[in-house]
Amino acid sequence: SAETTQELHAALLEHAQRLVSRDGASALTMRALAAEAGVSLGLPYKIFADRREIVDEIVSAEVRRFGAAAETLLTRVGTYTVGDNLIWFASIVLNSPAASLAQELHADDQRLESASRVAERTGLSPASFPAVLADYLTAEQRVGRVRDNIDGEAFGFLIAGALHNLLIAGPAWRRPEQRQLEHYLTAAAGAIAKESQGPRTREHNLDPQES
Repeated sequence: SAETTQELHAALLEHAQRLVSRDGASALTMRALAAEAGVSLGLPYKIFADRREIVDEIVSAEVRRFGAAAETLLTRVGTYTVGDNLIWFASIVLNSPAASLAQELHADDQRLESASRVAERTGLSPASFPAVLADYLTAEQRVGRVRDNIDGEAFGFLIAGALHNLLIAGPAWRRPEQRQLEHYLTAAAGAIAKESQGPRTREHNLDPQES
């Protein structure tokens, strides 16, 4: 039935996302997906035309999640610390299965163009990150948590550029360990934030599922 097909589609897509997040983009094959889901090899072919369609579906889902995260980031203005909030957003982006697929998409102009169209249609692309972070920092500035002489647009551009580089650079520019990344973002926030923001709230700063 259509309902069963929809349920299978959602379940297989979830398994595909988990597979990519855990083992990388190269691990995603129709055979590996079937094994991950515990189904026959033929079942994924009944739901998806091929691996490319699965990749497109993952990218679409993650773009929508980025869009939701951008909206949530603005609701966190005035709560936690500026550093915590930057770490929270960065973790959603960098822990996304789309991060593992970024190099594959950038190696194929046609697929990259298709992914860009999906981003425009369904949510937020990495090209929007500078504006998202600039809006967040400006909002923090309005509530008095970022110094008045800080250019939020400039800092948003720099932080977004760093995240984008980590998404697509691959082994040529190794991603720092999580603790190191936290240190960098906390230091950047400390350079622009006013001193009194309250204590860090660790339970909310690293959960990529929170969006």
